Amino acid sequence: MVGSFYKWTVLFTITVVFPAYGQNYVVTGANLVPNPSFEQTRACPKEADYIGGVVSWNLFPNFSADYFHRCANGYQTPDYQMRFPMETIVNFSVPHNIFGYQEARTGDAYAGISFCYEALSVKLLRPLDKDSLYKVEFFVNLSDSSNVGTRYFGIYLSETSIRTETDFRMQIAGFILDEPPQIMNPRERYLTDTANWVPVSGIYKAKGGEQYIAVGGFYPYHDTLVQVLHPHRALKHFYRSNEKQLGYYFIDDVSIVPYSVHWEPELGKPYILDIYFDFDKSELLQESYFELNKLVDYLQKHPDCKVTITGHTDNFGSENYNLPLSSDRAKAVADYLVANGTDNNRVRFKGLGSTRSIADNETKEGRDKNRRVEFILESNDDLP
Repeated sequence: MVGSFYKWTVLFTITVVFPAYGQNYVVTGANLVPNPSFEQTRACPKEADYIGGVVSWNLFPNFSADYFHRCANGYQTPDYQMRFPMETIVNFSVPHNIFGYQEARTGDAYAGISFCYEALSVKLLRPLDKDSLYKVEFFVNLSDSSNVGTRYFGIYLSETSIRTETDFRMQIAGFILDEPPQIMNPRERYLTDTANWVPVSGIYKAKGGEQYIAVGGFYPYHDTLVQVLHPHRALKHFYRSNEKQLGYYFIDDVSIVPYSVHWEPELGKPYILDIYFDFDKSELLQESYFELNKLVDYLQKHPDCKVTITGHTDNFGSENYNLPLSSDRAKAVADYLVANGTDNNRVRFKGLGSTRSIADNETKEGRDKNRRVEFILESNDDLP
């Protein structure tokens, strides 16, 4: 396969920090999650359960989570170990650490939790407004050390911080929720990808006043919740007894962003779609449907418009690889529009490979922006 981790980050994620298309559409304000990619920390992590040292996160009792930062590599050098031979420092570095190998999706850091027994929690920058829509999203990656992967993972939003149940050893035995998590990974998808960051996202209509979120599994362990990946592999020494059959997940880029359905696009102007594909594939993921349904709805209400879908890549690898992949992904979007009621004669698609970059391909951030799918609306008179 042509390409690498840096070529198709995560699941061909289209990342935008401004309205994806149209005025006041998708992003109408800043991310309400403080320190969303865990970059701000009081010190480099030397041991487990250090999430309390990360600015803003896990301010509440009985929450256990780990923290990984590139700066912790300094503890693993021969020079440091010679200077402090009596110290036993567990490796919580990035990208190599005690649970395997994973680059941060953004920046130099991420968090980590064991499914069922741990969670992340943070207080939002301000409470959510009643009846307003918000796009809620985070990214997960199953650690190399995990023997199982789960399908139950999500975000719980509440007015007050959630409580935990503990066992006689004061370890977390479960979570006390008023209702199920509002944003959940699709039940049919097991989160088993150990190479790429996978999005879990959804649109949430606020009841009003929600100001805390918690990220985790929130279900008591049961065999039906997990998919066994390595039934015969020896367990690592760093697993505690109650974690031996659990998946361990890295978490990065948590966001809650105001979302508006108001959309007044300009004809002839390209707009980026906020959609997802599996790694190195062209099948749309379920997280893409809400975004695409808005385009379907607009086309149904404006029969005088036609749409052209274009796929784009970064410049890593050959055009013999990039061009067909960009075309296949554009076609997947076009097929979705047609399958959902748009006349086939009103939809065109094409792949442009890496020929129309919008950012610097020499940086990871630039390559992420260049890997995208766009659309352009035009009147029927402008297209044959």
